[in-house]
Amino acid sequence: MVMMLIGFAGGLAVLMSFAGAACGRLSTHSAVYHALNLAGAIAMVAAGLPADAWPSVAVNVTWALISAHGLARAYGARSTYWAQMPSPE
Repeated sequence: MVMMLIGFAGGLAVLMSFAGAACGRLSTHSAVYHALNLAGAIAMVAAGLPADAWPSVAVNVTWALISAHGLARAYGARSTYWAQMPSPE
């Protein structure tokens, strides 16, 4: 029962990121978008493993890796942005 709730929470996180992007409230390049996708994918992997839902696990592991890459890029872009800002003198 607990793992099923974790899986539903993960699905909700992924849907929230998609809905946010579709409605223009989240950029697909933002850290929040990728963090929601990453958390959702990890939760769905955790729920899928004990259920032997291997196709779902495979898709969500891939989704998590893509989201982790996007999150790293989002944070890298943010640090590059702040590094280019002139220092207050």
